Amino acid sequence: GLVPSLAKQALSFYLPGVAPQEFAQGDRVDLKVNKLTSVKTQLPYRYYVLPYCQPSELHVSAENLGEILLGDSIENSMYDIRMNVNASCSFMCERTLDENSK
Repeated sequence: GLVPSLAKQALSFYLPGVAPQEFAQGDRVDLKVNKLTSVKTQLPYRYYVLPYCQPSELHVSAENLGEILLGDSIENSMYDIRMNVNASCSFMCERTLDENSK
């Protein structure tokens, strides 16, 4: 009695946002970026607070309460990844950093 009922509950468990997604050859695979953490502070930083190459328009993904409480800030990136397509390095942007850069 108890074991079959536990198995049924385990099979019906679902985590939002982690459902399988199918991709066809050449489909774009969105690569998102998240917060940055530090070993010196407990505070998370937005990914683009550092001078990384960023898209012309930033889109913040919808956040649930848990992501907000954990300080997550999920944003789009400039990476162009295609399913099952070999790719070499590509130029994204150029940055000049000096001692005042973050």
